[in-house]
Amino acid sequence: MKNDFIKPIIVLALICFFISGVLAVVNTYTKPKIERDAGIRAKQEMEKIMPQAEDFIELKDVTDLSRTITGIFRAKNKAGDTLGYLFMISVPGYGGNINLICGVDNDGIIIKAQVLSHTETKGMTDPVFADAVPNQSTFQGQFTGKDKNLENIIAVTGATVSSTAYKNGIRDALSAFEILKQEVR
Repeated sequence: MKNDFIKPIIVLALICFFISGVLAVVNTYTKPKIERDAGIRAKQEMEKIMPQAEDFIELKDVTDLSRTITGIFRAKNKAGDTLGYLFMISVPGYGGNINLICGVDNDGIIIKAQVLSHTETKGMTDPVFADAVPNQSTFQGQFTGKDKNLENIIAVTGATVSSTAYKNGIRDALSAFEILKQEVR
């Protein structure tokens, strides 16, 4: 009787161990490709946000930033002049992290903010993640032309957690910009 109870547990444990091993091996091979593809997508979005930029230089030595800022890039033109900054942001939403990119000009005005990826619930949050059309009625489009005050940003009804997380991420990017301005002086 005791054997009948222990045998299925051992079999189930071995199956779980085997499947975990297979998933670990698959992850080892797919993770670099996923990260490379995410980097390519981020670079493409940077080029869309600041098409006049010739080069994007990652700034790694900036301190006192919010944990949500995962990367900062200085956009430069052919002459080497700084056109603005791009902030990579990862904020916790309702269903997981929301990864954003926010372009800010040298005066602290948002050029454009865009979602790179998210795991939020489809349907209810679709209006939050609809492609940004600057100065239009899309949620993301509201941020274009705004400064650190982020006045008159209207959250999406039914997706308040996601839209608030998005806004907080953009606020963190603008705070990081203020820190950059102080370091440049």
